[in-house]
Amino acid sequence: MAMNWGQLSATLTMNSFSNKIPLSGQFELTTRCNLGCRMCYACNGLLHSDLKKKELSAKEWIEIAREARDSGMLFLLLTGGEVFFREDFKEIYEELTRMGFIISIYTNGTLITAEVIKWLKTIPPSQIDISLYGASPDTYRKVCGNAKGFQQALEGIRLIQEAGINLQLRTTIIKENRSDLPAIRNLAEGFGLKINLVDYITPERERREIDTGRLSPAEQAQLILDTQPETEAEAFDETVHIDKEAYRKATECFDYFQSSNAFPCNSGKNSFFITWEGVMVPCSIMNTPKTHPLKSSFRRAWRELVQKCDRVPVCKTCSKCSLKGQCKSCPGRLLNETGSFKEPAPYLCELARENSRLTEYQKMEEIV
Repeated sequence: MAMNWGQLSATLTMNSFSNKIPLSGQFELTTRCNLGCRMCYACNGLLHSDLKKKELSAKEWIEIAREARDSGMLFLLLTGGEVFFREDFKEIYEELTRMGFIISIYTNGTLITAEVIKWLKTIPPSQIDISLYGASPDTYRKVCGNAKGFQQALEGIRLIQEAGINLQLRTTIIKENRSDLPAIRNLAEGFGLKINLVDYITPERERREIDTGRLSPAEQAQLILDTQPETEAEAFDETVHIDKEAYRKATECFDYFQSSNAFPCNSGKNSFFITWEGVMVPCSIMNTPKTHPLKSSFRRAWRELVQKCDRVPVCKTCSKCSLKGQCKSCPGRLLNETGSFKEPAPYLCELARENSRLTEYQKMEEIV
């Protein structure tokens, strides 16, 4: 009997967890970017010329992708920096599409021109995600250091939609664009789209002392609460999860394997992230544990990463906390917040307390 997509996806997920197959990968093709967003976790302060010298070549990315495919990777996210900032992105992307991956692209949308779309629509990705950082040139200037980016992003969105390529919009809210959120939502609705909220802003991977502009725990908790009903409704949309049984089985499988080590997600279990320098890590916000697929082989690097992730210690304080269910703690966030896997992060602790307080307050209001 033929499987529908929901059943196939559930089967692939369960099989990859059980056999530790790297089903899903992310390639950070570059950290160079035409914007300078203050909350960017990947920005490391180097000049573009220095970054370009150190980032992997097209040939090296293609070599890694080929080995990853042979090891079981099917889903591939291309991200940056700004992927369209690479002069050889076309070469890399075309070769990756020939390998049969289901490809998604993260971009700020500002470099999507009519010429780019004419090429891209001939071999479209499965999905493009654009980050919309404000609702005016002035906000883009404050958040991204580039006022022109606002109109360029809107034009990119329009071109992608006209090309019929699947598109999603995201936004990251910091102090400078918090007041723009209603207008950002209106812009998204004008394109017939919803805006997905990034619900946590991490310090940089290098842990330099830089003000990212992120909201206080109280402000962030209120923001999450204000957007939660919309997010939950979408999570259980019948059009998204048509096959409820397959979705249930996949969820049960995920719940089982997420408790197998310190990572409450699929990082280092069936997914990985490769940095612009060619280092394999569990996810985009981490710089350790790490392995080196170009120095050995992809398969060996993946196996070593799985083993290293299994050895990452659990924060005992977090594991015993009564607010664990309200907390967004994970090894990557603890490491970036505190420099240790074993120490609770004050920001995350306060955010959990605020989440709990607002949830209880909301329940009391519903009763009244």
